[in-house]
Amino acid sequence: PKDGVTSVAISPDGRHVAAGSLDRVVRLWDAETGQILGQYEGHTDSVYSVAFSPDGKTLASGSLDRSLKLWDIGRQNRSRCRITLNGHRDFVLSVAFSPDGNWLVSGSKDRSVQFWDPRTSITHMILQGHRNSVISVALTGEKDGSRGKFATGSGDWRARIWQYQAGSFTQTS
Repeated sequence: PKDGVTSVAISPDGRHVAAGSLDRVVRLWDAETGQILGQYEGHTDSVYSVAFSPDGKTLASGSLDRSLKLWDIGRQNRSRCRITLNGHRDFVLSVAFSPDGNWLVSGSKDRSVQFWDPRTSITHMILQGHRNSVISVALTGEKDGSRGKFATGSGDWRARIWQYQAGSFTQTS
């Protein structure tokens, strides 16, 4: 990268490493050889977060351009974005997939957490609860998506833990 790396992720099978960077490019490497496998260009500002889907076939990126992008891994034309998700009013600072791959979650400087369907690009839920930027998101749960937890970290000096069960959400701390 020409500028600094802001985020890294390792694919679920350990074969790939992805990095987002200040130069607006997402890069993908072979984890064994270190060979660069692709460069994903399309964001118009720095990329601050990257995450692999649980099956390792999709890479998500979040950017200061207020968008998320989904990239297909393993396809011949890796430089094309499969879908762009728009909806945040400010920088996208964090992205993560649910364990079942049915949700992509993003945190933003707009203080919201958004739950996206990565197949349709539709936002199904927007959660508010922080008084500052949502800098980090993480999820765990059942592989069938029936229940789990997710955590958010913010510039308001708080980490919040949420529970979900079959589509309903409860803040636990």
